[in-house]
Amino acid sequence: MWVFGVVSAVPELTPLYESHVRANGSLDGEVFLGMASRWAGKQGPTEPVLRLLAVLERDYARSGPKVRGIIEGSFVEPLAADPLVHHFGPSLRRAGRPHSLGHGSPGER
Repeated sequence: MWVFGVVSAVPELTPLYESHVRANGSLDGEVFLGMASRWAGKQGPTEPVLRLLAVLERDYARSGPKVRGIIEGSFVEPLAADPLVHHFGPSLRRAGRPHSLGHGSPGER
């Protein structure tokens, strides 16, 4: 699953990932990414968070509608009012615009 690549790129998310899987018995990408958004918001623009933003930026631009929808709804939307949005790349910024949410395509604007 796509989330494994995110956790591999940002190993600081491993404890969050492990606690999520332990609590639920399986991985729910949307729930996990929501947890990652809360973690990122609390951490602020630290090196691991900036690495996470870079990975999500890349994956949003390269992935299909399902992954883009998860990133939009579980990561970008919860952080819409957070100062961290100033560190989003162009695809995540575009995904965060209210008229863009739910469209899942970075090239449609």
